[in-house]
Amino acid sequence: MLLFALVCWILFEPRPGAWAAGGLALLVAVSLHVALGGRSRARFSPIGTARFLPFFLIQSVRGGVDVSRRALSPALPLSPRLLRYSVRLPVGSARVFFVGVISLLPGTFSAELQEDELTVHLLAKEVASEETLRELERRVAAIFGLSIS
Repeated sequence: MLLFALVCWILFEPRPGAWAAGGLALLVAVSLHVALGGRSRARFSPIGTARFLPFFLIQSVRGGVDVSRRALSPALPLSPRLLRYSVRLPVGSARVFFVGVISLLPGTFSAELQEDELTVHLLAKEVASEETLRELERRVAAIFGLSIS
């Protein structure tokens, strides 16, 4: 909780009114997380996060550029397909983060997660592959201090 408060303090001006509303929202969110059994055995790794940030920024820009090009140019054909991917991350925060971040890869969207199988929607064959998802999953595991096989 203190980490989130520090991030908010860095990103936003420390105004008393904002801290009161933000603090209340943070307490409610953490309380709901714990009440719903959201305790996680994963730990946070600053080194894994530092290694993830450049990857995250590059993939976010690539994703935005790719989708913009496809939307503005009829010469870039779309050939949508679904890719089924076996998730290796344990149930919890790391898995939720992984599924959310997939949508930042160029031309991808996390469509459905059932048990350990994730369905990813791709705009075209060449936008992502199982190897791309494995690399992303490995990087997410490093953020949470997890080892995946």
